[in-house]
Amino acid sequence: MRLKNKSLVKSAVMAAGGLTLLMSQSAVFAHGESVRGGGSGSVNSSGAAILEDVVIGVRWDARRYDLFSDQEMVDFRAEGEDVHQHSEEDAYFFSLGLPVTEDFDLTIMTQFNNFQGFKDNGDGQASACFAMPGNATNPNCISETDESPGWGDTLIMGRYRFYNDGKHQLAGIFGILMPTGKISNKTDKNRVTGGDEIIGTHNQPGSGAWTMQSGLAYSGHLADKIAVDADAILRVNGPGANNFRGGNSWQADLAVSYNHHARITPVIELNAIFFKKDNENNEPKTNSGGDVVYLSPGINVQVTHSVTAYGNYSYPIYQELAGTSNDEDYRFSLGIAYAFGGGHPAPGAHDEE
Repeated sequence: MRLKNKSLVKSAVMAAGGLTLLMSQSAVFAHGESVRGGGSGSVNSSGAAILEDVVIGVRWDARRYDLFSDQEMVDFRAEGEDVHQHSEEDAYFFSLGLPVTEDFDLTIMTQFNNFQGFKDNGDGQASACFAMPGNATNPNCISETDESPGWGDTLIMGRYRFYNDGKHQLAGIFGILMPTGKISNKTDKNRVTGGDEIIGTHNQPGSGAWTMQSGLAYSGHLADKIAVDADAILRVNGPGANNFRGGNSWQADLAVSYNHHARITPVIELNAIFFKKDNENNEPKTNSGGDVVYLSPGINVQVTHSVTAYGNYSYPIYQELAGTSNDEDYRFSLGIAYAFGGGHPAPGAHDEE
């Protein structure tokens, strides 16, 4: 077997350990999606090419939201709608990719999360304030939190490649998200009551839940220099902190990359996620769940023989959120990965006889 396109595979393999992403829609970024990333030039999609070298990576994912005004939050409260929102999410992922056998690898990932500009019209302090005489329409009753930072949950994810004919690869994906994250952040002092409380689990850095994920990944070629990666992943959430259970979800990704230049690989992706409603105190949360599809152009750059940098921008081309939920404006990702051993390529979809 000889390599058809060494630079593309090398870039892909080095990226695989570092392209770990947890995106989400309508639920919390840190809890809402499966960790993914690292196919043949892809940024968000999980490919089926298995690591041959130990890879470490760092990634920053940022999300920005369209916000409701304070008056809208008050009006929602008058209509009996318990609504919360935040303006920004930032997540920093630290990953270690480990080859185990020729057809099996593991990724261990931890994350540091920060949610900013959080507001809630229905937590304990807000409810107590609105219940005071004369405060039914007082916007100062809305609970606010400047930021909610802390370490998030830890994921162990494996890929087992069960098919490889030299041009196409298929792999099973399985993983477990362990509740190692912080779940004790508090709101800022309420401007009227002067009290605070534990922030809802949806805006804690951790979830307090054991979560399972499983799925399939594919890597192959449309043409000599055009690679394809795809995945479909099911995520099943266990009960978390404060009687909160995030809604189960399906996610699907398709990435097409073009390796014409020896060091630069542009990629275009479709990333989709479909959420069930969250559950709190054994009751479904009306303002949760939904479906979102992103168009995500990006790029991988082979900086050195062992170092790959990457980035992308994701825009929601379809966003159908359940109930009253603030829409996401956009997201972007930046990262870098280092492969020990010089970034030796993985066997499989980019080989030929």
